[in-house]
Amino acid sequence: MKSGQDWKSWLFLYPLLQGLGGVGWWCLLLAVPESRALFLSETLSERVLLAFWLPDGVVFVGGSFVLAYGLWRQRCWAGPVLYFLTGGIAYVSLYCLSLSLATQGGWLGTGLMLVCLGLMLLVGLIHTSRCCGKAEDVQDHVSTDAG
Repeated sequence: MKSGQDWKSWLFLYPLLQGLGGVGWWCLLLAVPESRALFLSETLSERVLLAFWLPDGVVFVGGSFVLAYGLWRQRCWAGPVLYFLTGGIAYVSLYCLSLSLATQGGWLGTGLMLVCLGLMLLVGLIHTSRCCGKAEDVQDHVSTDAG
C-alpha cells in the first residue's frame, strides 16, 4: 500500500489531466459543432455555452496547468492556486447546476463540472494534509517552502 507521501508526489497528475481534458473539450466543441447539443437544452442557446471559453481558458485550463506545475515542483504558491482554482470550479459548477435546473437540460456538462469539483476538493484535502500536522511538522514545512 502506498504511503501518504507517495500519493502526494503524484498529486500533480489530476490537475494536469483536468487541464488537458479542458483543452480536449473545447477542441471537440469547436471542431464538431454537433457535439454542443450534448451540453444544451431546448431553451439554452449555443451562445451561452460558447461564452464560457474565456473563463474556461484562463481559470479552468490555465489554472489547472499552473497548479499541476506548482504541485509537481512543490512550490509554496501551489496552495493559493489550488484554492483559487477550486473556488472558480465551485462557482461554475453551481452556475451550471442552477442553469440545468432552470432549463431542464445541459446535465452532462453539469455532471462533469460537479465531478471536477469533487476531485478538486479531494486534491485540496490531500494537499492540505501535507501542510497540517504536529507543531514540528509545521516548522519543517515552513523551512521547506522558504527555498
